[in-house]
Amino acid sequence: MVVTKIERQKRHPQRVNIFLDDAFAFGVHDAVLVKAGIAKGDRLTDDDVRRLQTLEEKKLARERAMRLLSHRLRSEKELRTRLLEQEFPPIVIDEVIQQLREDGLINDAEFARSYIHDLQLRKPAGRRLLQRQLLLKGVAKHVTDEILEEAVPEGGEHTVALEAAVKHISRSRLRPVSTEKQRQRVTQFLLRRGFAWPTISPVLKTLFPSSTSNIQE
Repeated sequence: MVVTKIERQKRHPQRVNIFLDDAFAFGVHDAVLVKAGIAKGDRLTDDDVRRLQTLEEKKLARERAMRLLSHRLRSEKELRTRLLEQEFPPIVIDEVIQQLREDGLINDAEFARSYIHDLQLRKPAGRRLLQRQLLLKGVAKHVTDEILEEAVPEGGEHTVALEAAVKHISRSRLRPVSTEKQRQRVTQFLLRRGFAWPTISPVLKTLFPSSTSNIQE
């Protein structure tokens, strides 16, 4: 097959159409054409065509990944899932993920730090909930545990829980209830936010020192 014409696309001037034996074959990005070193008059084998198309898919997959990363950091699993949804071949995704990792553009440890920081600003949570969320996002358990110990040390979880409970109480003051009912609601709230009973119990004693309830997890 001979490259008989290379024509720039009108709607996407950064891309060109490749004609083989006077018939349109496929479109590629300028950078892919330059990288492959293809010019008019060159003879291409089927393997050459497949190589060009693979290079094009890699470029498109990387561009898609970069758009996703421009909005916020993402875990490798999140990025892989989104690229699979765009129907990029797994082998192409593997190479793009590896390149992004080597370029320092994806890093699950940095993602975990950012995720914990942002969530704690919006909805303070306990270590159990944070760990569950990070594992669901594909962050390895050893990475999750390391970052959690760094971001929410066990000794500091009490402060986070206390502040969250105080805010919760302040939001519910428009609906007066008994102290015992309020205590129950705070307990359930903290449990939902992923705090363990050893953390919740001291918070309840601080906020409701006169309560004698024996609520436990």
